[in-house]
Amino acid sequence: MSQFSDFLIQRPAFVRAPLHELPPAVAERIAAGEVIERPVSVVKELIENALDAGAQDIRIEVRGGGLRLIRVSDDGYGIPEAELATVCERHTTSKLTTFEDLEHLHTLGFRGEALASIATIAEVTIQSRAWETEQPGEEQPAYWVSWRGGQLQERGRRARPHGTTVTVTDLFYNVPARLSYTRAARTENGHIVQLVRRYAVGYPSVRFYLALDEHTAVQTSGSGNLATTLTELYHLSLAEMLQEIDVSDGKHYWLRGYMGNRVLAQSSRQYITLFINGRWVQSRALQEALEQGYRSLLPKGKHPLLVLAVEVPPTEVDVNVHPAKTEVHLLQEAKIKEALIQVVKGQLERSPVIPEAVQFPGPVLATQRRLPGPRRRGLHVAESAEGYRAEAAEPGTAIAIASLHPLAQLQQAVILAEATDGSLYLIDQHRAHERIIYEHLRSTYSGVKAEEEEIHTHLLLEPVIIEMKRYEAELLEQRLPMLRGLGIEVERFGGRSFLVRSVPASEGSEQLAAHLQELAEIAAEDSVDWEDHLLIGLACRSALKRGRELGPGEQRTLLKNLSNVAAPAVCPHGSPILLHYSRSFLINKFDW
Repeated sequence: MSQFSDFLIQRPAFVRAPLHELPPAVAERIAAGEVIERPVSVVKELIENALDAGAQDIRIEVRGGGLRLIRVSDDGYGIPEAELATVCERHTTSKLTTFEDLEHLHTLGFRGEALASIATIAEVTIQSRAWETEQPGEEQPAYWVSWRGGQLQERGRRARPHGTTVTVTDLFYNVPARLSYTRAARTENGHIVQLVRRYAVGYPSVRFYLALDEHTAVQTSGSGNLATTLTELYHLSLAEMLQEIDVSDGKHYWLRGYMGNRVLAQSSRQYITLFINGRWVQSRALQEALEQGYRSLLPKGKHPLLVLAVEVPPTEVDVNVHPAKTEVHLLQEAKIKEALIQVVKGQLERSPVIPEAVQFPGPVLATQRRLPGPRRRGLHVAESAEGYRAEAAEPGTAIAIASLHPLAQLQQAVILAEATDGSLYLIDQHRAHERIIYEHLRSTYSGVKAEEEEIHTHLLLEPVIIEMKRYEAELLEQRLPMLRGLGIEVERFGGRSFLVRSVPASEGSEQLAAHLQELAEIAAEDSVDWEDHLLIGLACRSALKRGRELGPGEQRTLLKNLSNVAAPAVCPHGSPILLHYSRSFLINKFDW
């Protein structure tokens, strides 16, 4: 697995510009000030400021769900004394001067370090020691200022290493309406943990530490390796269960990241993390593209572990469409969506399952214990009663399947086969045959028109009459030419009746006769995906049934054909075909 430092293609070396107040003409054209909706909004803005300051170590402390205390400390470049008193003034920024600068942003924030909005609804103390000096090799002393309700209160000098600490207390003290919408501390803590995890995987070269009411909740080493960071976050050995993503069109986008295999699928979308130019975002359009890629390849309600960075030219993204900048507009959205669909499908189509599912910890544990030592963690992963932890299936699934040696057939439904490395595979014969037929039908018939080339069909022994509902009959008649292109010969037989004479040529074609009514109903779906749904239906109803005995030669043929398909690990419905018991799993279970 390659090293994974930062997501940004080329983050320029940090050069801090002086703070200055934006001209009114510029300020008025930018969306209204940062919206601080809840404590996690404060944490987000302070983390982004620390990252913009070049921090390599970010420590967050939260008490009372963030209402009592939020403290974020970093080892970044700090703020000079002359600028510290103005940092909480409205429209004060070091990150842009003109409106056109928005088209070339290389930072996560640009408006007043987001502190002006926070300082109006809380008490804020900022302590900072800057690197900038007039004498090379010298460091500035540390200074501090405090604000309350948007007014500067006190200032002074206090020792600390270089960097900045922002302490926010008494949040929403003067906004009772917003305070009333804040949830219980446990709920707010959950949002904060989830946010810190996102930035930890987005910036694996940065050390993150989060303490909730003096209990360690998140701690990463800043190793620069995403697999290591994920292991530290979830206490699972995930390195071999992650598949790297690295796709680019060389001009408009670069997709980089890692995706967990099918084993890591969870019942929550919270493990999908999306960054655009280093900024964590929530994009409905891109999320829909991701789901379109994995929806048919995972069980219903399951979602993958995915950390993905989308890099685009700054001129092709608008981050100023939402006050919190968590939504963006992309100029080349259609191209990027199509690339995401293909990337996700390609990753999951070859990923088998293993005997026991992996469960990630929730945002916050039901119980927490105080952790005195810096090396001890506050998050624990639930294991099985035997203490088993999931292991990865071997890479290059197709190669492994091609070399499998069938041993037996279990309950006339599952093929038991041994791999060359001593591991064990269980293959569902119906699902495997279903996948083989589906891909054959899709490659042979999908999109083919009868008049363009010869179609291989299977003539039924006797034509079958089917009856449709009125609206179905109208749709079905419109689609008769397309059905002929799929190898299905159907003609109107008066009223709402149709006559089916042939079906696509494949193994099990004759057994389709008993299912033509339901297949016709699929073909009359009011859906843009009706053709694919029909191919899936055809494959399912013509595939080998469970309960059919297969000889050794038939088992070998089925495995050989399965090794040649694009998605050997999952049936067209999204259910697993393969169950993999690794050699180390067998050794552990039987104490070899």
